[in-house]
Amino acid sequence: MRRVIALFAPTTVLRELAGRSGRNPVVTVFLLVWNLIGLGAPVVGAAMLLGWVFGRADAAAVGAAGIAFAAGAVVAGAGLVTSGRDAGRVDAGSAHAIGWVHVLAAGAALVVSILAVLQSQATGAWGLGFIVLDLVVGALYFVVFRRKPTDGSKRWKRAVYQLAAAVSALDDDTRARILADIGDAIDELETAGRIPESVAAEARQAPPGMLGARFAPREA
Repeated sequence: MRRVIALFAPTTVLRELAGRSGRNPVVTVFLLVWNLIGLGAPVVGAAMLLGWVFGRADAAAVGAAGIAFAAGAVVAGAGLVTSGRDAGRVDAGSAHAIGWVHVLAAGAALVVSILAVLQSQATGAWGLGFIVLDLVVGALYFVVFRRKPTDGSKRWKRAVYQLAAAVSALDDDTRARILADIGDAIDELETAGRIPESVAAEARQAPPGMLGARFAPREA
């Protein structure tokens, strides 16, 4: 029930829940570093080739850049596998942003690396394979997570259905207790003058779990 309601919660609530998630700090740090590697590695790999592009290096470090791109491909590929199993629940815009980072960085690096190899000014030409791999992984983010005009409405409808199912799964006593608590809270807000009578009346008619979706402020 709580997981379903979270889908309708305002951003501030989600931040507070994340702060009290109880997750081991070590795991949190690891996941943060892991995701930073996935986004930063392709950029670092492309940057390794800038010395040759601007004439500050005699040879392009294609091999070293390939290692960086390989690291990015592993992280992004893992995310693709885990999230792709339920692609409909992933925001296509966010997924495409990850894809753009990998595609643009790997695409530019691939062009530079090929030019360097053709001019015999590259070290570790085998790195080309890893650059291509990261480019493919980035492109797959656009294939797996396709943006559709109805994505938002479908996600909303699915969340509403999940909420209805979660409420139905509650026993009568629990449902009655939740409704009573919500009603008492609305009465107190109305009595204290925090909400007008019209809003209080509408809030009393809202299904359990939908108060956040209907009345909470949505500022980021």
